Order: sequence, then structure tokens, then C-alpha cells
Amino acid sequence: MTKSQATTKAELLQEAEKLIEELLDWQIAHPHSDFGEMETFILHLRKRFGQRVAEALPEIQEERQPVSAPPCPGCGQKLRNKGQPALTFVSLLGELTVRRGYYYCETCQRGYHPLDEQLHLPDNHWSEGVVRQILWLNGHTQTYEETAELLSTLTDADISKSSGWRRVQTWGAKLGLELAAEEQAIKAQARTWSTPGGPVAEAGRMGVAVDGGMLCILKEGWKEFKAGCVFDVALETRRAPPSGDLEEYGHAVNLSYTVHLGGPEPCGWQIWTEAQRRDWRYARDGIVVGDGAPWIWNLRDEHFPYSETVVDWYHAVEHLGTAKGWLYGEEKPAAATRWYNAQELALYQGHAERVAHELELAATRCPEHAADLRRAAHYFKVNQPRMQYQRLREDGWPIGSGMVESGVKRFKARFDGAGMRWSRPGAENLLPVRAAVLSGKARFDELWQRVRAV
Repeated sequence: MTKSQATTKAELLQEAEKLIEELLDWQIAHPHSDFGEMETFILHLRKRFGQRVAEALPEIQEERQPVSAPPCPGCGQKLRNKGQPALTFVSLLGELTVRRGYYYCETCQRGYHPLDEQLHLPDNHWSEGVVRQILWLNGHTQTYEETAELLSTLTDADISKSSGWRRVQTWGAKLGLELAAEEQAIKAQARTWSTPGGPVAEAGRMGVAVDGGMLCILKEGWKEFKAGCVFDVALETRRAPPSGDLEEYGHAVNLSYTVHLGGPEPCGWQIWTEAQRRDWRYARDGIVVGDGAPWIWNLRDEHFPYSETVVDWYHAVEHLGTAKGWLYGEEKPAAATRWYNAQELALYQGHAERVAHELELAATRCPEHAADLRRAAHYFKVNQPRMQYQRLREDGWPIGSGMVESGVKRFKARFDGAGMRWSRPGAENLLPVRAAVLSGKARFDELWQRVRAV
């Protein structure tokens, strides 16, 4: 029999009075306790009362919910009330037990708990809140075991790492399907876009950065994942080296991420989808940042053909550092430094063609590394249009890809730890979770609400 609201209220008041008496008795028994001890005991009482309230609310909801004889969802026949069996599950408040109505269809030979659907109770022994926290924490932690420990420490939900893994496999797969559906929906919208009749609010300046990392797949070996970062461009004032003068520099803000385990074509569509979700088509200007890999520029030409392009500054100077080693080794450090500084300055001022010419000349003076130096010269010559660093800086664009490299490092921290080997589904189900969390709380919450509603 469902309890009335008045009965439930009386029981909760009685429970509260009991806990208050326990609190006062404890204080008498521990007159010299410090605040840490008080805090621990109060949290213990809060947990107990929170569990009792959480168990009571579904009972009140059951009383108010008009489900005395709902029609069968399958055949429409009237269902028979078969009592109120108990359901025990783990919540953020600890383990709870609630009773709710059970209805049975003789024709379909199926049973239903109508209140379960309304309250989203629960996902195979775990409440929705626990599942959400499992996903969110796995977007930050480095192992499933760490997630289980953190969840147990921060809440009253005790889970095993295997339980956390199973939840990620189930809900991460759902998240991946939701992202694929989002891509199809935005593609469909794009086919109907046209020039608006009135003025359009511009979304400012935006950018895209692309990079990759490696993870080990069982029975396949090391495979590359490709990450994309969509960002807004803002100006910040800082001192310019070497003069120390205050100047405005472009930098990336409001970062969001995509990730794909596989080739560049799906990666390109994912990044395009994320950019369009964020109103790239309304942006005043755009830029694509990459490390110089040809597939990145192919991606740009297909999806962002009117944007600026820039080779990440730090990748470019790494090539200079490598060339310096070929030319001078460790025998002439002063000469090596002078050569490197001169080429770095030329590059910073946008003279990549001058650097390429210098490397070609160096190849004639260093026959043992001539082929390497010519390849380096070719790198700067081919990418010269994307190495206009002085103009880009003056125009307020970022010239580094730190925004995506930091994301790749966080992906690698989760997927490329010591001894880690992944099944392909295991990696593919966790990757979108990680990307959603790295994209910020608002994006994760949005995707979670959509996934739970399916």
C-alpha cells in the first residue's frame, strides 16, 4: 500500500528528530572535538537523512501519479496491479530502496513499472546521477580505477572499475550515435542554407586547429586518432620579445573538441560539424592551424576553403632546431646558436623563403646531411604561404597550435598510459566522452540531456 503524503511527512520529521538527538548526544560525548571531527559526523548524519528523503520522494510521487490501471503500451489492454515490489539501486546518496507500482499485461505477458520511466530509475543498478558522474569523471581521470575511487570519495556511491567500464561502454556508444545524428542533421541544414534577406549578427573571428596522437589497439597495433579544436579568437595584451613593448596578440578562447580513431575524412566532417554548430558560417574571418601535414590542408580546402592557414610556429622552429643539429652537432655551440637565432628571426618576420634558401646552401656545405637539409628546405618552401607569421600576428591571429596540442595531451594521458591496450570498441566508446568533457560543462550537459532522452 502506498503511503500517504501525511504519513511520509510524519516519518521524515521523526527521523529528523532522531538525528538531532544523535547529534546533541555526540556533542556531549565529545566536548573537545575539533571542527574536522564535527564535520565528519554531520556528513554521516546528512547521508542517512538524505537517503531516507530520497527513498520517500518516489513513494510520494507514486501516490500522486495516476497509474492505478494504465493501458498496456503494447496492446492497449488494461493492466493488472501486481503490487509494489522493492527496487534497490546505488545513487549519489548511497544505496536506496524504493517501492513502486508493478503492472502486468496477461495478453503480452509483460510487466511494467510506469514510475520507473518517469523518474528514470535506474540504469542497471545505478541511478542516472551516478551514470552521469561516471561519464564526466572518465573525461578527466586516467583510469577507470581512479574514477571509481574519486566517485566513492566525493559521493556516497561505491562502484567497481568494471562497473564504471560497463557504463562508459553503454553510454559512450549512445553519445557517439548522438554525435553522428548531429552531424547528419547539420549536413541536412547546410543543404538549405541561403543568403539571408537581412543583416546577420557576426560570430566574431573563429579558428580550427588539428593534430593527432597514437594509441594501441589490441590485434591492430598503434593507430592514430585525430583531434580537432574549434575556438573563438580574442586579443590579449602582453609584452613582445625582445623589446618588451606591450602588444596585442590573438589567442584561442572557448575551446571545443572532436576526436576520431581513423582516417582524415571522417575527422574532417566531425570538425566541420562542430564548427557549424558554433556558427562558423557567420564568423567574420577564420583560420586553420596545423603542423604542416598535407592531410590537414586538404581538410581545410574541403571544409574551410576561405580561411587563413598557418603552420604551427613551434613545429616550424623544431625543424630549425633539427637542422641546426645536422649542421653543427655539438662541436660549435656558439656558431650553432647564431645560425639558429638568425633563421628564427627571419621566420618570425615571415621570410620562410629566406630560411629555405639558407638550408639549400647549407646542404652544399654539409654533404653527410645534404638530403636531410634539402628536405627541410622543401618543408619551408612548400609551407611558405602558411608561414606569414608577422602579418598574421599583426592581424590578430594566433600562430601556435597549443589549443589542440593540449587537448591531444589529455587524450593521450587517458589512452596512452604505460601498458595500456584497448579494444577498438573500448576506445571508440570512451573517446567521445573525453571530447565532450574537454569541450566544457555546458557542452557535456547538453549532450547528456539529449542522450538520456533517447
